[in-house]
Amino acid sequence: MHDLSDNLKPAHLFTARSPKMKSKIIALVTLLSSMTTIGMSMPASAQVSNQSSIGPSVLFGNGQSAIGVDSKFPLSDNFSLRPFIYFPDNGTDFGTALTYDITLRNTDSTLQITPFVGGSVDVNTGSNSVTTVSLVGGADLDLSESIRLKGSIIVPLSTDRGQGTGIAIGAGFRF
Repeated sequence: MHDLSDNLKPAHLFTARSPKMKSKIIALVTLLSSMTTIGMSMPASAQVSNQSSIGPSVLFGNGQSAIGVDSKFPLSDNFSLRPFIYFPDNGTDFGTALTYDITLRNTDSTLQITPFVGGSVDVNTGSNSVTTVSLVGGADLDLSESIRLKGSIIVPLSTDRGQGTGIAIGAGFRF
């Protein structure tokens, strides 16, 4: 007879049940530790006025949608790294984009719009691991000192591996 208390032991609570789940956990931990390292490695004098952000995002494309985490880490006033991770049905997608940011500010408002354009490298860890180079374009909309909305379009340079154009929509907490 199976004792239900066996399922509540700490070893069962934190064990990934499948290789897919293990790869998703590893990818998420890697992304979060990379973002923390980047943020902590910059001395205060080198940090730019444009704030970093991280938050939830939804990616639409190839007839499916995926939830994930999107972020932005400014390297200078006009360049940013944008690491991301998404969890579609066919594995885990993670990578980073390097973007050129164009800050537009309305002098009558605190509302700030920042269009961006750049390139990204995306890795899918599904059964057919795929690495894709894509063009990225979109805009950040800073609603307040702490909230940022983001929308972007991702266009792969090669579609021979089934990667299609995607649209990402998300929100971020600025810090």
